[in-house]
Amino acid sequence: MTYSDTTYPARRPAARRDGAVRLIQSHILGLRALICSFLIAVMVFWPHHMMLHAQEDQQEWLPEVLELPADMEVITDRSIGSSLRMFSFTTERDPDELLEEWEEELRLAGYAIDQEQGDILDKVVEFSGSGISNGKIVIAPVEDDGRAVIEFDATLE
Repeated sequence: MTYSDTTYPARRPAARRDGAVRLIQSHILGLRALICSFLIAVMVFWPHHMMLHAQEDQQEWLPEVLELPADMEVITDRSIGSSLRMFSFTTERDPDELLEEWEEELRLAGYAIDQEQGDILDKVVEFSGSGISNGKIVIAPVEDDGRAVIEFDATLE
């Protein structure tokens, strides 16, 4: 048996192979940078988008006669089961003035106002009527930045 010299195909030059690897690595790095930029943009703009979305949709369960302040910033918006609702926001408007306006608007719209004269909690209006068996508007103490916190709680019928 005799063996013959076998020639193998010539290998690609190392420089050419290294250039292709570097090209692929640069594309991968570019893609990684693009994905990172996208994720950063989502993290920055998503909370702002959700806040605006929450502010655009007035709570369906709130009486339509209540006009919410234009500068409100939603803090909480919760539904517990099918009948409990909680909603709170901050505003720069005078909370006592808002409470007086809302109490009068609710009274004129036929809601029963449950607040008694001389009530200890002057910054609360309790009401019922038109789909709400027990509703409450509470003004929390003003925050350090001067914005008032207003809370709505309701039990729906």
